[in-house]
Formats: sequence, C-alpha cells, structure tokens
Amino acid sequence: MADLERRRNEELARILHQLGWSPERLAREVNLTLPARLAISSTAPYKWRDRGMVPRSPHDQAVCEVLSRTLGIAVTYEQLWGRMGGHRGAKILSPRLLTDPWTADTAQTALRETAADAGPVRLTDLFRGADLAEAARRSATPPPALGGDGALRVDPAVIGELAAAHRGKRRLERSCGGGLVLGPARAELAMVTKLLELGAYDEPLGRALYGAAGRLARLAAWAAYDLGHDATAQRAFAAALRAAHLSGERRAGVAVLGGLVVLATGSVGGRGLDAVTVLAEALAAAGDALGPADRALQLGRIARAHGRRGDAAGLAEAAGRAFAELDGGGGGGGGGGRGGPAGGSSDGEARADLAGMVGEGYLFLGEHGPAQELLTEAVAGLGPGRARARALLMVRLADSQRLAGDTAGAVRTADRARALAAGMQSERVARALRGIDAAFRSAEAEAATAAGVGAGTGAETEVGAGAGAGAGAGAGAGASAVSPGGG
Repeated sequence: MADLERRRNEELARILHQLGWSPERLAREVNLTLPARLAISSTAPYKWRDRGMVPRSPHDQAVCEVLSRTLGIAVTYEQLWGRMGGHRGAKILSPRLLTDPWTADTAQTALRETAADAGPVRLTDLFRGADLAEAARRSATPPPALGGDGALRVDPAVIGELAAAHRGKRRLERSCGGGLVLGPARAELAMVTKLLELGAYDEPLGRALYGAAGRLARLAAWAAYDLGHDATAQRAFAAALRAAHLSGERRAGVAVLGGLVVLATGSVGGRGLDAVTVLAEALAAAGDALGPADRALQLGRIARAHGRRGDAAGLAEAAGRAFAELDGGGGGGGGGGRGGPAGGSSDGEARADLAGMVGEGYLFLGEHGPAQELLTEAVAGLGPGRARARALLMVRLADSQRLAGDTAGAVRTADRARALAAGMQSERVARALRGIDAAFRSAEAEAATAAGVGAGTGAETEVGAGAGAGAGAGAGAGASAVSPGGG
C-alpha cells in the first residue's frame, strides 16, 4: 500500500456506514476470501478509510468482491479509490463482457485479458438476467466466418497437442486443486491467443483453435473459482463463452453457462435464479448437441441452485429429470431426486457427480436423510482422480451429520476429508475445512458452558479431540492453498 494523501475516503466510509460494518469487520471479511499468507491486519481498513491509502492487488479486488456481494450491487475499484490518486491496484475492464459485439476481435480481447489476469470485472454485470440471456442467445446463433491472414503458419497438428495438454492440466486441477494449474493454463491460453492473432489458418483450423482456447479459458475459470477468485472466474467464463461460439461447439457453450450458474448460485439478490433460467433455456435449445451425461450435469447444477434458494419442488423436479437422463429415460420427471440403481447406460462418475450436487441441494434445504444418502453415494463413486471434489463432498457430508446430531460420525468424516486434502491447492476445500472446524469448536464451547467446566460427557470429549486435531489439519490445508464444486 502507498500513503498517497491523508484524506478521508468518503465513498468507503459511506458504504461501511450503510452496511453497519466497522473497519475490523471489513478486514475479517476480506481475510475470509484470501489465503492465510495474504491476510491483512484489523487496522488496515482504517488506513483505507481515514488516510486515503490504496490497497494493492489482490486486496483491492477482494474488497470490491466482498462489498459487491454484500450490497448486491457492483462496487468497483474506481468507485472506491479512483479519485484517491496513484492509479494503483486493480484496473476495471469493460463491464460489457457479455454484451459487446460477438466478433473474433472481441473474443480475442477477452481471451487476452483472461490470460493476462488484467483485473476484476464488475460482479453484477455478468449476472444481470437480461445480459446473460442475450449472451446465451448470441452463443447459440451460427458463428461468423473465420480465417487468419497473419504471417505465422499454424500447423494443424498443434490442435492434438493442445488437447492433450488441456487433459493433463484438467486432471491435475481435479485431483490437486486449482492453485496448481491456474498459472500454466493462463500461459497456454496466452500462446493460443497469439496463434489466433498472428496466424494464417483456414476456417476449420480457426474453429479448432477457438475450441482449444475456450477449453483453456474454462479451465482457468474453474481454477480461479477453486481459489476463491470469483471475479477472475467470471471474466474467464465470459471469454470461454465467446470462444465456444466461434468454435461452433454448442456443447461447450452450454458447459460455460453451467459454470456461470455455479458462480451465480452463491450470489445475493436472486441473480442465481436468473442464471438458472438461462441455463434451462439453453438446455432446451441445444437438442441433440448434448448427450445424457451432459444434460444430467447441467440439470444437477440447476437442482443444487434450487436447493440453495430453498425451492424444494424445483430441486426435486430438476434432479428427477437428471437421474432419468442417466437411466436412459430422456428427461422424464419423477423420482423425487433420489438416485436409485444405476441404469444400463449410466456412467458411474457422472452419477456420482449428480448425486453430490443433488445431495448438496438437500443439505441446503436441511433434509439430512436424502442429503447424507446422496453425498455418501457421491464420495464412494468418485475415483482417485477426483480427490478435490471428494474432499469437498466429505466436508458437506460431515456438516450434514453434525447438524443431524451424529457428532461422532461427523468428526470421522471430517478427519477423512482432512487426510485427503493434505497438500491440496484448493482454497474452497481449505475454507470448508476451516468452517467445520469452527463449528466443532463452537459446539464444544456451548457444551462446556452448559455442563460446567470439566464436566463434559464422553461425546463432548470426542468432539474436543476431533476438533483439536482438525484445527491443526485444517490450518495446514489452508496454508497449502496458493491463494484460495463446481468443476
């Protein structure tokens, strides 16, 4: 930070007053979004508010994201610090990432900005229902003609090599966490974007290059999301949507919209339901471009979003359709969202993914019976290559067990999650572990208060031992994250 001029930041002061937050509260909220090694002191926001000091990246971005989520409206860098001088910290990109003209030039610009990590976007612009619906509509239209007239000759064999590199990075992201692959994915995306800008290629090769760029942008989006960098993930998803449109791959476009639903599910003000509506319409329009597993995945995301919003009927309907897809029922209704035996055409990992998402939806609703049944099925069905998702689902299962009164089972499940997450570069998993550790400690403190000092029961002693061990392991998992399911 740089003490540019000692004058009060009236805009930050106004927002904190509107929220009823102290500077210490802002510091706590910012620290929840960042890895432990980047934590700020509780006095830092006083300097931002009262002395005109400007935080450097990534703290500037974190403040914008925290305030935007809480208020439900965009809070930008320029709004907070643009008049404070020095032009330090994040730069604001175009707020029209979804609505700018859908051309090769704008797609290349979006891909280049994603590869360069040029700064945060305005959070709510991406989730405005009308803009997202328009972007989905444009992504479903026939792509324009393509061709590169640069001097650089592009060997078509590079497409296979890019595909192999993407598969390897995707496996690492799923097993070891986004922190391991975000930088390499951006570097490879920058290389492909250079080929698009400088290369000589015909239309089929150009579409294949945009397809490769879109997959890399989507991988960067999931990696950023796994690290808790939601604004970066949104920008990358927007770039991936544009690249998918130019590639002509309808399946890839729907997959990007599904990623935006995962981000929007946790947003405030009901914007998650806007994204759900857009994804549902895109699924209906995609027709035979999607296979059963693709449809089941997106319907599972819709089901989880309904659960997050407290809509039990919407969850059951979407989940029933999703399981019917995997069982060869082609989008039928019933089933109430339960899994049941696998059908002959169902893939085991696709079913496990779906069971995990629907189980999380029931956890949001407080229906712990179906939640635990489905989460247990998901944990058992995901293989070693999906360690990150398994660890996160174990934490969700432990949380459901804790809330349902099975404290001993919750401690055992959380311990399994910690062991699996050791060394993992995932802030999402580390944050979930810290959360359940805090819940265990809170329960232990309440029990000790109720029973008197030194008069805890055997169950309380077990919780204390588990929580004590978990606190150390959880801190280790958090520290291993480079910076902080959905993918």
